[in-house]
Amino acid sequence: MIEVSDLALAAPDGRLLMEGLDLAVPKGGNLLVTGPSRSGKSRLLQVIAGTERPLRGRVRVGGVDLWPGGGALALIGRVRVGFVFASGGLLSNLSLWENAALPLRFRGVPFADIQARVDAALDRLAALPLAGLRPHAMSTSARRHGNLARVLALDPELILLDDPLEGLDAADRALVQNLIQAWAADSACTLVIASEELHAFPHLEAERFQMSHAAISMESR
Repeated sequence: MIEVSDLALAAPDGRLLMEGLDLAVPKGGNLLVTGPSRSGKSRLLQVIAGTERPLRGRVRVGGVDLWPGGGALALIGRVRVGFVFASGGLLSNLSLWENAALPLRFRGVPFADIQARVDAALDRLAALPLAGLRPHAMSTSARRHGNLARVLALDPELILLDDPLEGLDAADRALVQNLIQAWAADSACTLVIASEELHAFPHLEAERFQMSHAAISMESR
């Protein structure tokens, strides 16, 4: 599903984050990327999503060339990708329900199917009572649940989660961890998670990839 070769990444300030990275995640595989803040975890996910260009290297997702190439535009109509950002990600002028429905509308899904899928996704994340609210009227955890509901409703082939547990209390963390475990067990879904918390997913069957400001290392589990 994901093929990365000779990848070099830089931070927005020009600082080199990594170089010479080779990485492969098969369809249905799971990858957990850990490391401290500013080590490049988010940048790596953005490059895999096709929203940020690397310094150099080749990135393919689902057999589609992203880099060199046009990035995320190359995936439209070919690979369904769900991305949960570390912050933001919801449009401020839309309600939570409308935000969750947006990718399905772009794909031309019939409204009745959109309604059923979005309602089910929000309900699973205990966010259905907030469906009519806009992001500014919700808590941080509710906005995070809204981002996850949007991915859940889309039923993507590739899911990219950037610090999905950050700022959540124990009950919300358990809810999100259960959802992530379900995605991880789905052989039709490829999952990549970035987290500063090394032990946040102790039961996740995944390849582990640790980043630091000085070096990067991989180990299988």
